[in-house]
Amino acid sequence: MKKVNVIKIRKINLSRQYDPEILSVAGASVGAFSTHKEIAQKLKDKSPYIITVIINCLNPRFWNNKKYVEKIKIPIDPLYKELLYKYFFDKFGDKEGNELYAKWLDRYRAKLLKEKMSKNLDGYIIENELEPRYKEKILKKHKDYESLFKPRSRIERKRYYNLPQPLNHIDWRNPYDNIFIWEEKGKKFFRKGGSGSSGGRETNSKFIFGFSLINQIKPIPSYLFLYGDDNQLYFIKRFSSLTVPRYDIGSNYTIKRSEEEKIFSKTNFIAWKDFIRAKEIKIKLNNKS
Repeated sequence: MKKVNVIKIRKINLSRQYDPEILSVAGASVGAFSTHKEIAQKLKDKSPYIITVIINCLNPRFWNNKKYVEKIKIPIDPLYKELLYKYFFDKFGDKEGNELYAKWLDRYRAKLLKEKMSKNLDGYIIENELEPRYKEKILKKHKDYESLFKPRSRIERKRYYNLPQPLNHIDWRNPYDNIFIWEEKGKKFFRKGGSGSSGGRETNSKFIFGFSLINQIKPIPSYLFLYGDDNQLYFIKRFSSLTVPRYDIGSNYTIKRSEEEKIFSKTNFIAWKDFIRAKEIKIKLNNKS
């Protein structure tokens, strides 16, 4: 039976103390890795290691605090333009409306190219198709013309990811951030994997498979961190052998099940239940760590 260790996440046992050199890198790698075997072959002698950051959701009380989030004003369409599209899709429905709009795009694109006009294509459709249908109805119903045509905006909140540059970019759909690091010519480079996008899932799977191959011959150090609900980075544990989240492995990059089982013979796996706020982390050990 495989041994399972449990780490309880409590504020009192979280540490902000760690070697900053762990997170020091020159930049993202631009090299091509077509397969996990190529990763293993190219990186086996380049001191690879992995950092996993489990990401807790930001505490709701911080969402309006500029210390924790960057507020960005995003321009949005005036109410008048919004209503033109609303009436159009209310009448035709999503499917038929999109099909008709696509025909207009083709028709007016050809017209504008032929006449060498530089008008905005959507604006041209609004002027020639939507306004003749709905302008009178909108103006009749909404008498406050100033509010109809007034420029509008919305506030988008972007949470800060307080890791050292260039590691401080994250897709916030990810409940974890896997950072694969290695050395080349005296500098450290990285790739990131996660679950938020198809590209992130592919990178995540391919590099975990590749690192697991290396780990069978030469143990790969693994560092586990928590990015707390207060935007603070907490160090949890260092493992002497490859230890990674079990989630999403095989997504967007698959190998045979029999090969996967063999590759993972010495890989340890991390799991936690609550993706909003991790309370307990289980480590299933295949190898002494």
